[in-house]
Amino acid sequence: MLSRTPFHRPALSDEERRYVEEALEGRWWAGGPFVERLEKALEGIWGRPAVAVSSGTAALEVALRLLLGEEGGEVIVPVWTFTASAAAVWHAGGVPVLVDVGPTLHIGASHIEAALTPRTKGVIVVHYAGMAADMEAIQAVCAQHGLWLLEDACHAQPGYYQGQLCGSFGEAATLSFHVTKPIAAGQGGAILLRDNTLAEKARAWRRHGIKRDSANYWEYEVHFLGHNYQMPELCAALALAQVEKMHERWKRRQAIAAQYTTLLSGVAGLELYPADMAACSWHLYPVFLQGGKARRDEVLRRMGEKGFPLNLHYRPLHRHRAYQALVGEKRFPVADAAYTQVMTLPIWPEMTSGQVEQVSLTLLQTIAEVP
Repeated sequence: MLSRTPFHRPALSDEERRYVEEALEGRWWAGGPFVERLEKALEGIWGRPAVAVSSGTAALEVALRLLLGEEGGEVIVPVWTFTASAAAVWHAGGVPVLVDVGPTLHIGASHIEAALTPRTKGVIVVHYAGMAADMEAIQAVCAQHGLWLLEDACHAQPGYYQGQLCGSFGEAATLSFHVTKPIAAGQGGAILLRDNTLAEKARAWRRHGIKRDSANYWEYEVHFLGHNYQMPELCAALALAQVEKMHERWKRRQAIAAQYTTLLSGVAGLELYPADMAACSWHLYPVFLQGGKARRDEVLRRMGEKGFPLNLHYRPLHRHRAYQALVGEKRFPVADAAYTQVMTLPIWPEMTSGQVEQVSLTLLQTIAEVP
């Protein structure tokens, strides 16, 4: 099947080409000047020390290892997220405690309070679709109970809460530069840390826990058992170009989201995601189709056959085999209901207005075909 409008296509400009060529000619290819330039660019935007790593998942794991320390503990995680948000807790020596979400598919303060135990150490907030969670209430409940806060800001590049950038609220935040993200570098990620000491430890974590002797450059010592999570120089070159164009491309995402909203508003049985148009990153454009999972699945199937593949973000974590032992008899009614309805529409910076219109009109036609 040849797709007329792909679900995603990363933006590409002369800057990406030029930076990659420069990185190739520089012959570092890992841990070189583009990694340093990328970290400085991120710090300039988010106002926090940035540590570039090999993926968004690696960023989550390193951040969690630093926050959990050697003792481990429980970490509250929304069930409405990609597996990396919770799996990283497990790999970092903690226990993910899955909780339901609210109407906007974010974790809320009440979800955190209901899941607290004496072993709770922290909370992961996921800014779904690039819309900020209720950070004021979440920060308050974390402060009240002495919990650290980690923001999974992989969708929010950039996203805002009351004028403040997502990723600048908690003790740490993580970014992903996967090919589908607003900052698309193929692979890669970054950790944004409030504390400079933790940032330095994260830099050692990404390179086997090695500390080099500043006086004798050939000498090094392994201080702890870290990982090899270094970001390739070519990915850093791509990411830097994307960071420099992040706000420009975000404006295009806003325009696409606004066009979708105009074309799809007021359609019976179709609910749009209630995000703030001016503050959401619009990494995703979710819609909710009434009529049950079978109807939604049939619409997805027919849209793909017509050359307009949509997607599903997400199948909640408790519905995956790997997480069933963690949830027991717990119920997640909001996530379960959303799972039977949600579809995510194509949205990428170089998408034309004509393509947005084709996707919208084809979706409306397909919904009418499926009773």
